[in-house]
Amino acid sequence: MNVGFIGTGNMGAAIIKTLQSVDGFTVFGLNQTRSKLETLARETGLTPCDDIRELTDKSDFVVLAVKPQQAQAVWPDLVPALTREKCLVSIAAGLTQKDLMRGVGGICPVVRTMPNSPALIGEGVTAVCFDDPALTDRQKQAVQAMFQYSGDVHVLPEQLFDVFTAVIGSGPAFIFYLIETMIESGVELGLERESSSRMVKKMFRGASLMAEQSTLHISLLREMSVAPRGTTIAALAHFDHAAVRGNIMDAIRVAFNRSVEMGGGSAS
Repeated sequence: MNVGFIGTGNMGAAIIKTLQSVDGFTVFGLNQTRSKLETLARETGLTPCDDIRELTDKSDFVVLAVKPQQAQAVWPDLVPALTREKCLVSIAAGLTQKDLMRGVGGICPVVRTMPNSPALIGEGVTAVCFDDPALTDRQKQAVQAMFQYSGDVHVLPEQLFDVFTAVIGSGPAFIFYLIETMIESGVELGLERESSSRMVKKMFRGASLMAEQSTLHISLLREMSVAPRGTTIAALAHFDHAAVRGNIMDAIRVAFNRSVEMGGGSAS
């Protein structure tokens, strides 16, 4: 499987690195900054290309991994290089399935995807949209295989991408916000910053693994940490009095509405 990446920034490079040791993938790359491309080539074994035509000619799957504002500049060179046998895969935030299909003018099938930021360390969650009826089963399987090395892959209709954006795309920033807040609380109450940071991060990791590995409902896991008249129930009661759960749900709704307003799919 020959895969060409137009754009080898953070997310593109992360996906390329997950594929470097996988049998069956040959990777090509194109980037505005040649020095960065050549550095990545030395690290991963990808083949640098000089222009979009060369990359597209060599690739079965062309991955559009540029910023949304750069995508329009790519179309004039990309579209004439596409053929019916190719498949365009976009990880460019904000470009909808309709944008992609309109952009290529039906020349080839397109796939919209959205990886979240933990894909940078191989622990991401990626949504893929297979709404284009021109896609073959082989192409669908290949795209899923391409992203599975970056974490979990979920096939979703595009109508659910705004929900995915609000909960999963924006979600890591919410978690980082909570981590930061708890670190600061530890410092305020007397912990050294380095110790507070290390302990809070480990606590989040442990709780996440426990939630993932346990067969118990998440509510039961929470109840396991609560003792009558203890510190935890006092804090949770304060959360309820302050409507923390409702405020979090409202914040996710705000993110959802903004995604709809922007045309869908930007988690920034």
